[in-house]
Amino acid sequence: MTLCLPDEVFQDGRVSVTGISEYGEKAREIGDEIARAGFDVQTVRLSSPALDEPLDHDRLLARAADLVDGCRRAGVGSASLTALRPGALVDLEPSDVADVLTAYPSLFMAVMVADGATVDHAAVDFSGSVIRELASRDGDANFRFAAAANLNANAPLFPGSFSDGLRAGVSVGLQSTGTLLARARADRPRDLAEATQLTRTCLEEQLAAIEGLLRPSCERRGLLFHGFDPSPACAPDASIGEFLERVGGIRFGSPGTIATCAAVTAGIRTVSQPTVGYAGLMLPILEDRVLAHAWQEGRIDADSVLAYSSVCGAGLDTIPLPGSVPEHEIVAMIRDMAALSARWGKPLSARLMLAPVGSDPRRTEFHAEQIININYPAVYHGSST
Repeated sequence: MTLCLPDEVFQDGRVSVTGISEYGEKAREIGDEIARAGFDVQTVRLSSPALDEPLDHDRLLARAADLVDGCRRAGVGSASLTALRPGALVDLEPSDVADVLTAYPSLFMAVMVADGATVDHAAVDFSGSVIRELASRDGDANFRFAAAANLNANAPLFPGSFSDGLRAGVSVGLQSTGTLLARARADRPRDLAEATQLTRTCLEEQLAAIEGLLRPSCERRGLLFHGFDPSPACAPDASIGEFLERVGGIRFGSPGTIATCAAVTAGIRTVSQPTVGYAGLMLPILEDRVLAHAWQEGRIDADSVLAYSSVCGAGLDTIPLPGSVPEHEIVAMIRDMAALSARWGKPLSARLMLAPVGSDPRRTEFHAEQIININYPAVYHGSST
């Protein structure tokens, strides 16, 4: 659950720690109410407005310190510092973003690289340099950074989330893959039309139950309810890859994968509840055991995941890259994602898990608890398949 903060707590270059703390307490209270009703609340987070105007290293670092202080006072574990639009990058260096994210491990951040049909190539280059800089300092820091394209305000999923700066409100994403998978195991769809219907029905049942609690809880605290991102989030024991294999009758990465992704996405995007964010099928490679193994075995790669993104909301999420990958290839991957987003006007992002230079060239060594470590496919270390 994410509470999207208003501009009023970010005025004249100063951050109201008290204001952030008060909103954080409201968010935590809502999370507690939902939990008491029997729902598992994985995280309660705050999301700050995007930045358009130039700012320098010291102002960005001060903003981060105050946001972390406000979260600490409210008992909130993490927050999105901002999404940096191209205009905000004028006086910043990629190392400035790396300074913030390595100094404050509870913060997430994004750079916006496409708006509408326009790709900002300077922002793409900046993002690639941030990824390389983060990998040189903290092997796990890139988990909290994304290059985002055509993502609207008030999305709950991190990184990439930012508020519209208007009246404070709440957005929610669901870790619904377990429920979807259980339904698919019990009643396997006979065709892709049934897969779409199963997805829609299952999500609407979950969303309706939570919406009935969230709306009045927000109203009592003077907050808006922005909506749900119905993109099913996976869990260690619930793989979106397995769900796709079951409802599509495929092995992930084989012919039929795009059609299956499209069918499930159609179910996600036709739920009747208000939606925000990506509102599509997400494919976080290193957070999902089936997807991670498909990558390790060479059945999927960045190009194929981008192909799936043409019919869903995947982008390039938690893509494992060895430290030997040069920066120009990282930039090119972001540019491909941004071009696809700009062509179809759809929200996508790139979160590239680049290993430090000199790290194990054959296996990932990330420490974040959400990450599944795998062997790199043969293409990366030059061995035969």
